[in-house]
Amino acid sequence: MTPRLSDANRLGLDYAAEAASFPYTGPIIDLHTHVSSPEAAAVFLDAAERFGVVKTWTMTGLEKARRVRGFAGDKIEFICVPDYAKRDEPGTFTTQWLKDIEAFRTELGSRIIKFWAAPRGLDVAAGPDSPLRLDSPIRLEGMKLAYDLGYRIFMTHVGDPDTWFATTYADAAKYGTKPDQFIALERLMDQYDDVTWIGAHLSGSPENLDFVQGLLDRHPNYLVDTSATKWMVRELSKHPQRFATFCEANPGRVLFGTDIVANDENVTRQDDDDPHKPDGYDLYASRFWALRTLLETDYDGPSPIVDPDLRLIDPSADPKSTATLRGCGMRGNLLDDIYYRNAANLMGLVE
Repeated sequence: MTPRLSDANRLGLDYAAEAASFPYTGPIIDLHTHVSSPEAAAVFLDAAERFGVVKTWTMTGLEKARRVRGFAGDKIEFICVPDYAKRDEPGTFTTQWLKDIEAFRTELGSRIIKFWAAPRGLDVAAGPDSPLRLDSPIRLEGMKLAYDLGYRIFMTHVGDPDTWFATTYADAAKYGTKPDQFIALERLMDQYDDVTWIGAHLSGSPENLDFVQGLLDRHPNYLVDTSATKWMVRELSKHPQRFATFCEANPGRVLFGTDIVANDENVTRQDDDDPHKPDGYDLYASRFWALRTLLETDYDGPSPIVDPDLRLIDPSADPKSTATLRGCGMRGNLLDDIYYRNAANLMGLVE
């Protein structure tokens, strides 16, 4: 049967067949996802396992995390996060969050805690003491609590695409500049210098690998991940060999992550919905296909995934535009390190 074209599959790929065609045949750990229900987990794990993923870490609110754990067992581990689905409820980012930090640790054995500090957090809670600022009083209290409970891996989302700072975040008086976002991060990495910090989305800066290199050079306790597939494809395809060189220059410090969002809203497609909306399998599989193609092949052509950010760059662009994808052509031990060994060493999965 010919695959249905959708926003996750503009090329009509048979993702199940494609999964078996990649050069790398070893195990993969996806350290950055958002899997929030047993139903979505079932479809996600089907796609993940076809693409070689043997272990997944997810950011999921506590109540949903408990249900996913009951379904997925040890195939999926949990990163402590607030329950963003309850963002409008009092205490979600303050008193309840502190309780969640302890519950994730004691109930689910979480070892990683995520501090999301994207500039758009100020649209949820504004002001100098916004609980979503990385160095807000409640965040600092949460960090100390997490540290005291034994968390030794802090993940952060700091920064966003350059295109967003030129458009969505053009009000620098409100959001700050992109360099402003990293001031608190560097200070906190120095303060918690015996904690391993993970900068999600290549430290929010795939556009500027020299900047990321500077962070890594100044902070030996800092690692980065490859999550946010569309963003990574769009920007790393502009300098694929530079990224390969960057990974070679930083052994042990680049982790594989997709940022796949798998939930009840996207796991199935309603017939009366947008005809371009993908079903869950293609949505999830497209991210694995695109990132693996980016990392381990010499492909040079269109991404199969519609990228709305292209219209921020060029408002006249077709709404169904996809980025150009240019592969980095990584091979051998370098791929094994990024896909598996770096995360396995970090999480104690390798003796």
